[in-house]
Amino acid sequence: MKLFDLHCDTLYECYKTGCGLGRNGLHVDLERGLSADAWAQAFAVWMPDELRGEDAWRQCRAVLEMVYEQSVCNADKMAIVTTPEHMDKAFREHKCAAILTVEGGSALAGRLDTLDLLAGYGVKLITVTWNGSNELGCGCLSGCDDGLTMFGKAAVQRMAELGIVPDVSHLNQRGFWDVMECGGNTVAATHSVSDSVHSHPRNLTDEQFAALRDAGGVVGLNLCPDQLGEQSFDGLRRHLDRYLSLGGERTVALGFDFDGTDIPTEWGGIQMVERFYEHLLQKQYEETLLEWLFFVNSYEFFKKALTNTSKEV
Repeated sequence: MKLFDLHCDTLYECYKTGCGLGRNGLHVDLERGLSADAWAQAFAVWMPDELRGEDAWRQCRAVLEMVYEQSVCNADKMAIVTTPEHMDKAFREHKCAAILTVEGGSALAGRLDTLDLLAGYGVKLITVTWNGSNELGCGCLSGCDDGLTMFGKAAVQRMAELGIVPDVSHLNQRGFWDVMECGGNTVAATHSVSDSVHSHPRNLTDEQFAALRDAGGVVGLNLCPDQLGEQSFDGLRRHLDRYLSLGGERTVALGFDFDGTDIPTEWGGIQMVERFYEHLLQKQYEETLLEWLFFVNSYEFFKKALTNTSKEV
């Protein structure tokens, strides 16, 4: 089984607890992830809603510096990738192809030039908001119906110029449509399940999913119990089936939100992905479809999205 996961919060947990990526007691570590035949992982730098301004940027930068230190310590197990060639090389060497992302535009500290610094670190995707509001716009739990701010629109347009993908997970409805209008041709919802299956402000409506599908975007299924409705393999499968019924065979992917949500103890962490794969096989899902879901859809999306950047700061 090949695995491409679009979202985890493991970096923040490592930063907070001081543990490493090689082997730990979190949901994700390199030792367990590399049991897959090939593994790409989008590692998010999570930005808590209470952090704003320079405090937000300082923490984001500290976590990014930490992951580069971890990549040196685990050079035989992971490679931070910024181009399709880097990604393919990591797979050939059986390393984790690590894609750096930021969850929360508050990391910009209200400055467009911070995007250039993030691009220099190799950041390839930014979740525009977390649940609350920030300088770019309003999150889905903010209680605000406004869309992107003028700064937010300028930031999303600059992201497109820099080859940084805007992620609409956590945005409110109006903000979502603003990103679809000004975000260029590459937009993702890295960890968002279906509102038609279980109504929740974080979940995507059928119309939102269809817009991402038509734009060539990618949508990752997550494991958050509040959003799934039923945190089980069958519960997760219902969200998958809804997206497939909307023609999402080449759109739906995985973004489990490991280390960002609670999961059943018996699942353990990333090792549960193979069990979910076997569960779907037993339910008569075709292997080709599962290859698209677990790997190919995200791989093809990032082949287009990755551009040449390097760590410059």
